Amino acid sequence: MKIRQRLALRFMFVSALITGTILIIIYFFTRGFVHADFIDRLTQQSSLEVLHYASPQVRDVMPSGTFNLVNPSISIFSESGTLLHRQGDFHIPDTWVTFLKTNDLFNAERGEYSTVGRKHVINGNLYLIFVSDKDLPGERELNFLLRAIIAGWIISLVLSYLTGLYFSGNALQPMKHVVNEVNQITQDNLGYRLKMDKDAASVDEIDELILTFNALLTRIERAFITQKRFVQNASHELKTPLTAIMAEVELALARDRSMEEYRRTLHVVLQETERLASTTQELLLLARLEERAHKTELDSVDVIEVLDRTLASFSLHHPEREVVKEGKTSAVYIQGNAQLLQTAFLNILDNAYKYSNDKIKITLTSKPKEIAITIRDFGIGIPSSELNQVRSPLYRGSNASTIPGAGLGLSLVDRIISVNNGQFEIYSEEGKGTACVIKLPVI
Repeated sequence: MKIRQRLALRFMFVSALITGTILIIIYFFTRGFVHADFIDRLTQQSSLEVLHYASPQVRDVMPSGTFNLVNPSISIFSESGTLLHRQGDFHIPDTWVTFLKTNDLFNAERGEYSTVGRKHVINGNLYLIFVSDKDLPGERELNFLLRAIIAGWIISLVLSYLTGLYFSGNALQPMKHVVNEVNQITQDNLGYRLKMDKDAASVDEIDELILTFNALLTRIERAFITQKRFVQNASHELKTPLTAIMAEVELALARDRSMEEYRRTLHVVLQETERLASTTQELLLLARLEERAHKTELDSVDVIEVLDRTLASFSLHHPEREVVKEGKTSAVYIQGNAQLLQTAFLNILDNAYKYSNDKIKITLTSKPKEIAITIRDFGIGIPSSELNQVRSPLYRGSNASTIPGAGLGLSLVDRIISVNNGQFEIYSEEGKGTACVIKLPVI
């Protein structure tokens, strides 16, 4: 069932409930009024009938049909309860007579009959009079009213449903426009945006939907561009070492070489193979982090110990590079993944080694709920216009094209720190160096 029909049915249901409640209230109020009016006419008829009985001359002045009763039954009793006069077929029980002796008023309903009993004193004599009758005109009026109410209620249901269809159709008309525009969007025109007929100061819910959808399209377009650039860069990074390997092998096979030349060729092939393997492993790790971001197991980890192990491994491979560590040295525990954190630290240190020839400075700053680890180099830095892009996979700074690398290091660090519930910040000035700050919540 479409939204338009659901809205129309809900509108019909609410209208039916409200209209039905009002009509029921009207019916019962009318029924009560009709019954009260009938009792009042019976009471007035009782006064008239006792006058007719005690003073017959009144009958000529006020006939019995004055109060619009159809076929009233009249019973007149003396003060002692003796039946003095009866007209009609309705029989008055003795209990009613006994009750009226000690009370001034009596009202009762039995079957279709309504009965009133009153005391009247005429010429010094006390009379007990009962008047009973069926309110046939009132019942006819109430039955007609009930049929009119039911018919009106049914008609109101139909009208409310049709009205609901009309107004919901008008309200949802802009949605059809949105759907038609969305259907025009394909992977070839992701730059297309839905149009709004109003300015931003008077937007309604449909306009908010359009704005939200346009924002979503912008994110999707950026994701497609990033993915396209990633594929292009990945292809280039994987193709470059393969091309170098093929060139060296073809050159070696072109003619006989000396043992030294073969050694040089194998050394180049080994270097390019290691480069290819490193790039592939980093790509796989990045893809794994993206896929299992919410499933990575985090344990209680001493981040200082992880950093020290990383520094020991780094110094083993680069003993010539000075690393200065300042700040807290005692254990600091976080909820994280030690292996991933070590990979992040090592990537930053490798970047600092590649892009500078000076010392590397590490500063630890501890707060009650956070520890900040700053790794600073004093190398070529990153152009300010490119700081927002260096976290993208396979992106390399314009001033780093001559230095070997795949452009995956900082994107891996950014994802790893995010998985460990931390923050990764980069501060850099071209020609003066770069500072990478890792902030992790302590436990």
